[in-house]
Amino acid sequence: MSYFLTRSEDDHFQANIRAYPALYNIAAIYSFKPNGDIPFSNDGNQVSKEDAGKWAEALESALDDIPDQKAKPLPEKIKEIRDKTETFDLGGSDPEACVQFIKAIKTNPHASVLEIFSGTEGKKFVKDFIEFLKRGAYSTW
Repeated sequence: MSYFLTRSEDDHFQANIRAYPALYNIAAIYSFKPNGDIPFSNDGNQVSKEDAGKWAEALESALDDIPDQKAKPLPEKIKEIRDKTETFDLGGSDPEACVQFIKAIKTNPHASVLEIFSGTEGKKFVKDFIEFLKRGAYSTW
């Protein structure tokens, strides 16, 4: 499951179901306060140019605090996520089961939300997202 963020055919960014909310949470820690709603759905809602710019600024402030070394997930958090996801019957017709399953897989397996993007690849992902945000408004799909 992913968020496909786009502003044109050739200008897009993709983030998985854990990464996109984590990028928002990091920005919020670094004083990001959007003027509008930030959509966490795949229905074409838009993030304004102003909010995208403010989000980029907040993430830039966080870059130095993201560990350069890749952080390992905490074993107890991995167990918690597995325990939560194994109890759901996704083959049934209960929409609440899907909502709870999505919440469970969004659980951060690290000690800090900053550790999600630790290491060379993680920091590059954040930097790429910052560059995407700097280019202006976008829609989520």
